[in-house]
Amino acid sequence: MADHGGADHGRLLVIEHELDAPAGLLDPWARARGLVLSTIRLGGGDRLPARLPDCAGVVVLGSEQTAFDDTVPWLGDELSLVGQALAGGVPLLGVCFGGQVLARALGARVYRLPEPEIGWVRLASPHPGLAAGPWLEWHRDGFDLPPDARELATGGASVQAFAAGPHLGLQFHPEATEPITQGWLRATQPPLAPDQAGALREGWQEAGGRTAADAAALFSAWLDGEFAAVRPGTAPPGRTGASAQ
Repeated sequence: MADHGGADHGRLLVIEHELDAPAGLLDPWARARGLVLSTIRLGGGDRLPARLPDCAGVVVLGSEQTAFDDTVPWLGDELSLVGQALAGGVPLLGVCFGGQVLARALGARVYRLPEPEIGWVRLASPHPGLAAGPWLEWHRDGFDLPPDARELATGGASVQAFAAGPHLGLQFHPEATEPITQGWLRATQPPLAPDQAGALREGWQEAGGRTAADAAALFSAWLDGEFAAVRPGTAPPGRTGASAQ
């Protein structure tokens, strides 16, 4: 487990599954807030603790694995930690695979999409903490809205964002940076089609200038409990559909 920063300003537990899918934009945001990121790097050989340590919040990042595949060796332990966060009211942010794990822990269906969703998507949300984007999507699975959760945004191939109490589940990648995206492009086998890869790269020209600010606003709205105050009856605007850049 690697610590970044001083331990007396609050701590976020970060579960990182793949070495090429790190905290990204969470790191500068946390430092600006005076927070420590305590990162469990499963891809680097770290093990999950049996008990959730004291922390201000938990962040579960993306993974190449599947959130409904119980043969994944560490998935049972991760679901246990997520359950402890839910039971203890510790704010949890689930990103992509992490959002799928959170949705599953809350009783929602997680399923394979007909086609992977890889590209840039604009979202529609009534909440000022969740900008329209475009946001980066890179996933092959989706999830249904968990019981009693509030859908926070529409757009894309499946549920994109929901709040359940202080917990936030996302299907897109607000933490992603351009170098992280380039790493995913290099690692993807078989490679993406040239036009799709080109659109991903070109999308940073439009999104890159405001991505860090939009991500920081989203992370702060989560940790400050702003999404928890959304009324259950509040619905996002109608679905806008995906628009890859």
